[in-house]
Amino acid sequence: MVQCLAHVTDAELVVSGRYRWILAHDRPPLMGYDQDRWVDELHRPPEPAEELLAVFEPLRAANTALWYRTPRERRDRLGIHAERGPESYELTFRLIAGHDRFHLAQAERALDAVRAP
Repeated sequence: MVQCLAHVTDAELVVSGRYRWILAHDRPPLMGYDQDRWVDELHRPPEPAEELLAVFEPLRAANTALWYRTPRERRDRLGIHAERGPESYELTFRLIAGHDRFHLAQAERALDAVRAP
């Protein structure tokens, strides 16, 4: 479970940079990353969930605030993702929301399996 939280925290860190590159630069390159390697290399031994949340929560708050203060007409600005091609700020923001929902559902299924008689 902590590995999943580490992964979600890493993803929030990565998109924090991507949002800002897209908004501040013209069609910047957006580097991909190996999410499993990040967890394996950066989170061994796993840190406590409280430490991960101490990173995740302010990043999410800053990214959400950035979204709300970005005028709608700037949300279509593009970055060029190394693996997926052109991606707008808006799409990047929506992708991370879907990513979160996927992992929340995954965590709920794992908890349900542990709680089952």
